[in-house]
Amino acid sequence: MNENNENKKICNGYEAMFTFLNETDFLEHLKVCDECAREHARMQRVSQLIREAKPYIREKQKSRNILKSAAAVFVIAFATLSVPLCMTGVSVYDDYVVQNTLTVEEMGMPVDEYGFLYVE
Repeated sequence: MNENNENKKICNGYEAMFTFLNETDFLEHLKVCDECAREHARMQRVSQLIREAKPYIREKQKSRNILKSAAAVFVIAFATLSVPLCMTGVSVYDDYVVQNTLTVEEMGMPVDEYGFLYVE
């Protein structure tokens, strides 16, 4: 009984004992210290829950990676298709809104002295 009281007096808490004692000394300490034994039991339950949840977490990460890949493909496809459409929009704007259309003479057709299309 006196030895149990001695071990309880030198207990620095579960975390310190777990960190600084080797495995055999730590397990011996758990036999005499009820507080550390309860904390160790809680930690074992948490470890078990983490082991059980690991496959679900990995599956969720796979789903996220697939979603990220799909989003990247969409962005690349959108960027690839939008640039030519933007360029077409610029030429349409130039041709119809600003009236930068070619004249009949610039198109290589015969014109009279007034710049009208020459028809014989």
